[in-house]
Amino acid sequence: MTTKARRERRGTAKRWFSSSQAARYLGVSVDTIRDLDESGELQAERTKGGHRRFSREKLDAYLGKTKRGRSVRPEAGARRPPPRASRAQRIPEPPDDDPEDLELMDAEVEAAVEVPPPVRVPQPNPLERLVRDMTEQLKRDRAEAPRRRLVALKQYGLNQVPWGVPDSWRPKVATALEGYVTLENFPSWVSDQQAYAFVRGKVEEVLQPYRDEVARGQQETQDQRRVQALIDYGKRYASDKAPFDWESEDRDRALRDVERMLKDSVEPDWTEQRVKDAVDDQLDEREEEPDDDDEDDEDEDEDDENDENEEETDEF
Repeated sequence: MTTKARRERRGTAKRWFSSSQAARYLGVSVDTIRDLDESGELQAERTKGGHRRFSREKLDAYLGKTKRGRSVRPEAGARRPPPRASRAQRIPEPPDDDPEDLELMDAEVEAAVEVPPPVRVPQPNPLERLVRDMTEQLKRDRAEAPRRRLVALKQYGLNQVPWGVPDSWRPKVATALEGYVTLENFPSWVSDQQAYAFVRGKVEEVLQPYRDEVARGQQETQDQRRVQALIDYGKRYASDKAPFDWESEDRDRALRDVERMLKDSVEPDWTEQRVKDAVDDQLDEREEEPDDDDEDDEDEDEDDENDENEEETDEF
C-alpha cells in the first residue's frame, strides 16, 4: 500500500516526512536535505529510533522562503507594507516511529547514501590455490627430509640386530645409534647406500662384545668335547694295551691310573698319537714296578740261604 493510498484511507494529509520524502517534496536531493538539517536552515525532529522526520509546516515554510528569495526586489523608495502580525503556531510534538507513516526502504535509502558499498574481494582461482598448496607442501617436505632420513637410518640399524640376540642388547644398539646417526655424521652428500653401510658397521661394533662372549662359550664347549673324546680314546687304547697275564687287580689298578693321568694331562690341542704315547708311558712305568709276591719270594730265598749258612757254621 502506497503513502497516497494510506493518506486517502486515513482522510488526513501527511504531517511528517522522512529524508527521502522531504527531498521529493522539495525537489532536491537527500544530501541537500541532510545539509539543510545540519546547518539548521531546515531543522528536523528525531524519532526514538534516531531517524530524521520533517514536519509539513517546516517544509512549506522553507518552500515559501525560497520562493520569496526568488521574487523581484521592490524599488528603492517604495513603501514597504507593515508586517502582519503572525499568528502563533503550535509546535508539533516529535513523531513516533509509525510503520504506516514510513515509506518502504527509507532507512535503506539513507544508509545507501551515507555508507559506500563494500569492496568485493576477488576469489582465488582453484588451480592457483592447488599449485600454492602443493608448493608449500613441497617446501615442508624438503625441510623435513633430513630429519626423516635420520629416523629411517636409526630404524634400519635397529632392525640389523640378529634374531636370537638377547633383548638386553637392543637398548644398547638404540643408544649407540642415537648418538651416531646425526646430521654431522650423515650430511646430504653421503649417499643412502653408503649411509646404510656405515650403520651396519656401527651395529656390528656394538654387538662385537656379545659375539666374542658367544664365541668363547662355543669354544669352551668344543674344547670340553674334544678332551672327553681323547680321554675315551686313551682308555680304550689302554684296555687293549694292558697285558692280560697280569692279575686282575693289578690290571684294573693300572687302567685306573691311566684314566687319572688322562684327565689330569690331556689338553684340547692333543692328538690321538700323543694320547697313545702317554698311555704307553704310564703302562711301562707300571710294568717296571716290582710285584709284592716277587718281593716275598725273594725274602724267603734270602732267609733260606741265611739258615743254611748258620747250619754250616754250627758243624764246624
